[in-house]
Amino acid sequence: MQRSPSFALLPGLLLALCAGSALAADNGKINTLGNASAKAPVMSREELRACLKQQDALKARAEEAKAQRLKLDEERRQLESDKAATLAERDAVTARVAESANAFNAKVAAHTKLVEEFNAKMDALNAALAKGENMDRQRQKLEREGKSIQQASDDLNAQNKTLNEQIAHDKQVLDEKYAGFQARIDDWNARNRTMDTTAEEYEMDVNVWKKQCGGRNYREIDEKVIRSGG
Repeated sequence: MQRSPSFALLPGLLLALCAGSALAADNGKINTLGNASAKAPVMSREELRACLKQQDALKARAEEAKAQRLKLDEERRQLESDKAATLAERDAVTARVAESANAFNAKVAAHTKLVEEFNAKMDALNAALAKGENMDRQRQKLEREGKSIQQASDDLNAQNKTLNEQIAHDKQVLDEKYAGFQARIDDWNARNRTMDTTAEEYEMDVNVWKKQCGGRNYREIDEKVIRSGG
């Protein structure tokens, strides 16, 4: 999951946006919104009003972007935690499936050996019968043994069906969880890319503001009038 650098708040620039510095400390009547020289032109009240309005809007955007970045960072940490939990669950299911499969295969191997032994006994019985020997008792015993082996075969087939159904169910559950988790990642990445675009637009607008407002002076009385609603 790609994470872009945190939203740049340009602390030095915002400091310049937050308060003007007095150029004429002796009378306190001429200020600047940026780093204008004492010889820079003085804005009219309407020009200052527009610059202050833009300044306030830029501050609000910066605060909103900061809040959104904090939220995205918190979501990213949660996604990383959920990813670890998802992988741990996948590993646990994989281990459980492997254990169940190994146990079942061991049963199949043991049953296969019984079948081979039974077939060998049947071959010996048929050979004895071919010689005319009386093998009724042995035949009856093998018939009972054969029924038991057949029942064991049926049980193994049922167990195999149950095991495969359980594996398919576990896989479906994991696939659905992964799909939901991937959707959350995709959504986060999309919003993170939007934040990158927002940061770029903010920086461009700040640079425009600096050119239009930061390099000029204004009358302190004009700011007081504007701030008081005049």
